Amino acid sequence: VAWKIKFDFFFSMQIAAIFLYFCFPIYYKIRGLGFMYRPALQKHAYYLPLVIGIGLWLMIQGLPPFAVDNLSWIECTAAGTELRIHEFLGTSSATAVTSGIDSTFPNRLCPAALDNTIGEEPFGIWAIVFAQTPVSILALLFIRSSLKKNSESNDVQVLESNDIKEKNQISKSFYIGFLGKVIGSILFFVTLLIILPMLNGGVVPNFQDVISWRYADPTFMARFKYFLFNLTFAFGPIGLAFEAMMFVHASLQDSVFGIDQNLRRTFRNALFTGVGAFLFILASEVMENVLGFGLAGGVIVGVGLLAVRKPVLGIIDGFSGRLMPSNYTAKETEYLNNYAKSIKDGKISDNERSLLVTLASAYGIDNERIREIEESYNSKFESEINASDNPEIMILTLDVVRQWTDESGYTWRNMSDGSTQFWNGTDWDDYN
Repeated sequence: VAWKIKFDFFFSMQIAAIFLYFCFPIYYKIRGLGFMYRPALQKHAYYLPLVIGIGLWLMIQGLPPFAVDNLSWIECTAAGTELRIHEFLGTSSATAVTSGIDSTFPNRLCPAALDNTIGEEPFGIWAIVFAQTPVSILALLFIRSSLKKNSESNDVQVLESNDIKEKNQISKSFYIGFLGKVIGSILFFVTLLIILPMLNGGVVPNFQDVISWRYADPTFMARFKYFLFNLTFAFGPIGLAFEAMMFVHASLQDSVFGIDQNLRRTFRNALFTGVGAFLFILASEVMENVLGFGLAGGVIVGVGLLAVRKPVLGIIDGFSGRLMPSNYTAKETEYLNNYAKSIKDGKISDNERSLLVTLASAYGIDNERIREIEESYNSKFESEINASDNPEIMILTLDVVRQWTDESGYTWRNMSDGSTQFWNGTDWDDYN
């Protein structure tokens, strides 16, 4: 009963997720789908996909392309023993069960202590799972279209506004997060339907093949396919975790001070630890197959990562800084503006440093925050110098700190260097 509930819940939510993707035009203006952008639909769009998903699955679950009528549980207590067959759904004499047992256990003997399900895997349930990828790509195009429309119309994000048109804007952080999820979905799709079949004689692998790869044929290719098959199912959760992190950043960056710093720190630690663990396991498996001593590979990778820890963390910090740029308060922006003016010649005199310290003290900016602001600016400053053929001619890349429209209809924005610009109808001009 519990398995049936989990099975039905999973596929109901898969269908609901597909319909949720199609709800983007209801909340955000998409070219050609403006008729869907209605407050009346927005009031019901949050629960209708759930209702449709559950209802549609209840309607189709008994149809041949989606029905799992025969499923047996195979139990092995030890290597060389006769396998035990427990009927889970339907009968163990069904063709799907018997053919699966014959191909996986030719002699009806257990290769090792294990348990696994063997039975029907209808095309329809896999189609529901794989439908996520093309639909999510379509949703990504919806988001991209909305961002482009907002950019061309000079729309701005003012979260405090009561205007629905101003609130329903897609932030860059949300777009990047969803892009990460789509990439994870594409990796799952490509690996399972293209890469693994190329390694498996043109046949899409299933869970029965995993038993053979793991126990019956201990070659390097079998181990590699087993490792890649299991890794495939991690792409989706990794993409979802990245999307969740960017969604938190998009939701709280204007209400929780320092959320960008905390998320960048968490992202750095998680990515470094995850990559380290992955490389440790991979090196151990490779060394186990080559030399028969897998721990040596793990130790070599672990020591190597510790040796290059600082440059690797620096690369990760640079990447996370692009994903989640720092947001400065008005006082921090003023400090940054004065710091940028002081370091234009490449150095800060004692008098300039004294003035900066006094300014930071008056604004209540602590030493740690000062260091972060200056290091962030210095990294951009150095990269711009390296990218320029003539050090005296540099194009500074500025970030928009805040953008708004006043009561007269003029659009303004504060830049990361402390300057203020206004939109003259065709271009941004500096406000003196």
